[in-house]
Amino acid sequence: MNWLLVRIQSYLLGASRGESKISPELVKEFQELCGKALDRQFNQKRDDWRLRMSEVGKPLCQQKLKKKGVEQEYEYNAVMRFIIGDLIEALAIVIMKAAGLKIQEFQKEVSMKIANINLQGTYDVKVEDKIYDVKTASPYAFDSKFGEWGGYNKVKEDDTFGYIAQGYSYSHASQSKFGGWIAINKSTGEWAICEAPEEQDHEKLKALQIVKHNIESIDTEFKKEFDDYAETYKPTSGPYKGVKKESGNRIMTYPCTFCGYKNHCWEDAVLAPKVTSRAKNPPYIWYTKLKTREIK
Repeated sequence: MNWLLVRIQSYLLGASRGESKISPELVKEFQELCGKALDRQFNQKRDDWRLRMSEVGKPLCQQKLKKKGVEQEYEYNAVMRFIIGDLIEALAIVIMKAAGLKIQEFQKEVSMKIANINLQGTYDVKVEDKIYDVKTASPYAFDSKFGEWGGYNKVKEDDTFGYIAQGYSYSHASQSKFGGWIAINKSTGEWAICEAPEEQDHEKLKALQIVKHNIESIDTEFKKEFDDYAETYKPTSGPYKGVKKESGNRIMTYPCTFCGYKNHCWEDAVLAPKVTSRAKNPPYIWYTKLKTREIK
């Protein structure tokens, strides 16, 4: 087990038992960080578009629409998600300090010259000469990406948010190793350290190649990078029992479900109960075409 995680878990276990304490100085620091988070999310003007390390690894189609000024779709609770992430990140830093970890830098601005631009970013934390990104994760993402059933390769396989390019951009710009991700399950409060490989020259090179490609391609013609797919099911009775059939509906592919430009690319997109589910309370999914709401 990662030694950072052991230290954090030991401290939190002591706190649960009423044994671990937190200093007044750290209490004050947490209060200040929370205040800054509220001010940033509610009162500060959101920057005009510019490529940043936190964005440059995301799907190119999304970045092109953002640069063009296409209006992004937000849910009313979006600001709450942003704030929860900020507050948990602030809490993580204070807890790590209270657990005795040496935080060398926090929210450090860095930049690097690549593809003829000065790419800027702000990394979360530097511990023991390694750069870590703090992530607030849903229970599913925590388990499948960062926690027991996840790992670096799992993040890499399905890197919808460009986490790999982001991490190595920070590390390259700061001339430090990329440590990986410090993830916190926002539902259970569990922690996980998802470690990047110790030997990372090859990984960094590939990540920076993606960054360079996206920068150089940002002004090329827009096209959707992802396709939808047909919804299928197997009837449980009748002459076609057990034979795969199409419902007539089409489902939005996974990366697009997290994009704020769904309606730009999929004008008929609708969030609806999964038609082919046999559950009493079926999960909601995004359909790009919803023709049939019931199957037989």
